[in-house]
Amino acid sequence: MIHFSHKLLSELEVELQTIAFDYDDPIVKCEKSIQTTAKALVEVKSFVLEKGFDSTEDEILFFKTIKPKFTSKLIYFKKVRNLESRKPLGSRRIIREYLDSELNKLNNYFTENMEFYNYYRMGNNFLDPKIFTRNNTEISYNLEYFYFELDHRFATTHDYKVRAIIGNEIFQNYIENKIVSLSNKETRDVRTTKELPALKWTDSKIGLIELIYALYSQKAFNNGKADIIDIAKHFEIVFDTKLDDIYSVFSKMKSEKKNKTKYLSILITNFRKLFED
Repeated sequence: MIHFSHKLLSELEVELQTIAFDYDDPIVKCEKSIQTTAKALVEVKSFVLEKGFDSTEDEILFFKTIKPKFTSKLIYFKKVRNLESRKPLGSRRIIREYLDSELNKLNNYFTENMEFYNYYRMGNNFLDPKIFTRNNTEISYNLEYFYFELDHRFATTHDYKVRAIIGNEIFQNYIENKIVSLSNKETRDVRTTKELPALKWTDSKIGLIELIYALYSQKAFNNGKADIIDIAKHFEIVFDTKLDDIYSVFSKMKSEKKNKTKYLSILITNFRKLFED
C-alpha cells in the first residue's frame, strides 16, 4: 500500500509539473491539475478498499501523511482557481485589499483550529490511533459536519484537517507571492532612475537548466516550496533567454553515465582557479 501510494504520488508530481509548464492561464492550469489529482486519488482509494492495510501503524501513516499529500493538492488548486476567477478588476490597491482579505480568511481558519494545528505541527502522535483510523469519533477537535457525509471506508475524523493545513499553507504562500509581485511591480513603475543593467545569458542553456535544478534540489527559494517551473520562468525573465523543455533536458542528464553534472563541475573548477589566480 505504502509503496504503491508513493509511486503514484511521484507520477502525479511529474504530471502536475508538465501541466504547469504547458499552461500559462492559472485558471486553466488549476482545472487541469484538479482533474489529474482527482484521477490519482480515485486510484489510491480503489487500491485501499481492495487491499486494506497490513497493520494499524500503516493505516495511521496513510491517513496522517500519505493521503493528505493527494487531497491537499485538491484544496490548493481549488482555492487558487477561485482566487483567480474572483479577482476584481481595478487598481493595485483594490487587488491588494482582495488578497489581504483572503489571507485574513486563512488566518481565521488556523485560529479556529489552533488546538489540532498545534497537535499536528508539534509532531504529536498520542491521539493518532483514535483520529487517524477509520470509524472512530471519540475525539472531536472541532469535527466538521461534512465528516458524516464522507465515505468512512476511506476517511478518518481528521485526515481532512491535515489536508486543509497543508493546502492552506501552500495557498498562503501563493497569495504572499502575489502580494510581493504586486509590490515589486509598483516599485518598478515608480522607479525612473538607476535601472538595473540588462543581463543576458550567453552560456550553455543546458548548463543553466543544470544550475536551476541544483538550486531547486537545494530548496534555495521560498523555503523549498518554489516549483521548478516557476524558478525556470524567473531565470528566463531575469537573464533574457528562452529555455527548452527542462524535463527532457533533465532526463538526458540522468541518462549520462560518466558525469551527470558537467556544468556544475566546470563552475567548481573555474571558481577554484579564481582563488588560485
